[in-house]
Amino acid sequence: MRESSSNVLMLGPGLNVRGGVSGVERLLLSALPENVHATHIATMVEGGKWTKAVTFAQSVAKLTLQLNRHPDVVHIHFASGASNIRKIILARVALARGASVIMHAHGGGYQKHWANMSPATRAITLNTLQSVQRLVVLGEGWKAFFESIGVPKHRIVVLPNPVVLPESVPVRELGGKIRFVYFGLISQRKGVFDLTEAVARLSPECRARVQFVLAGHGEVPQLREHADKLGVRDVVEVREWVDPAERDRLLAAAHAFVLPSHTEGLPMSLLEAMAWGLPPICTPVGSIPEYVVNGANGLLIEPGDVSQLAAAIEKLVLQEEDRVHMGRLARATVEPLCVKQYSDRMCAVYRSVANGNGRRAG
Repeated sequence: MRESSSNVLMLGPGLNVRGGVSGVERLLLSALPENVHATHIATMVEGGKWTKAVTFAQSVAKLTLQLNRHPDVVHIHFASGASNIRKIILARVALARGASVIMHAHGGGYQKHWANMSPATRAITLNTLQSVQRLVVLGEGWKAFFESIGVPKHRIVVLPNPVVLPESVPVRELGGKIRFVYFGLISQRKGVFDLTEAVARLSPECRARVQFVLAGHGEVPQLREHADKLGVRDVVEVREWVDPAERDRLLAAAHAFVLPSHTEGLPMSLLEAMAWGLPPICTPVGSIPEYVVNGANGLLIEPGDVSQLAAAIEKLVLQEEDRVHMGRLARATVEPLCVKQYSDRMCAVYRSVANGNGRRAG
């Protein structure tokens, strides 16, 4: 990649799509230095099947046109399911034109997705991952997985997601109501239905001191109905997706974060909560155990274990000094993941694969 000026072609979900991958894209694009010129192509937008199909077809056409300009790097964000199929197609188009390609793995369901792939899909996926210049993964666990399926070790780069660090973290007074927050997809695999069941199991003493705000998109009506049936709507507020300003307001007012997911990569919502000094209750899935140490800067519980989840909530409510101490350590843990350092490291990856005219580094 030329030091004076370089061109990056980035492909991934639309920048307005709700979710962590779009959040990573936005943060990176906002932090790239002035000499790195990035063009973003949306490969998926929210909407029906027809809208998604048209968007993908347009992304193939746009990629083909942009490759005529010989970008220094083609950076492709991918995950499991349909995302994998879309991005493998796009990667092969770019590779066929001699471009330097970086694949960037996101999401927590890829291992299961890999196991369920047809032999033909698995073969072409692996061939593509072996052919690109770099594969960026979110943690050491994901690096070990991709090595185990045959991706060359020297092509894998571990680069955790970035996070915006608020300049100051509010002082959270002891006593009073303890506010827990969750942000993200509202679905069973995120454990939010487990969470409402755990709230129903809290002791009367604890329940009188808690308030939960669960905000996101997906099965919002179903979760509200579930909370109604359990009789916990007095302490559980289920909201639609919130914008960044409202998210930060809720994080500033909260005392703890809860993410009882069944599968994850390295969730942006977790890193954002830790940046605000909130101790998390989460599960040891994906790259989470690389950043959350049970009993030190948060609490880890087994996915789907409602009793463990209820006990963890009670611990953070009743052991207030421990909760505050965990929150301080949570903030310290994610400080190295600031956006500026992330941008610097990603630019180093760009330079490592690109040559002067944007052709494959071989």
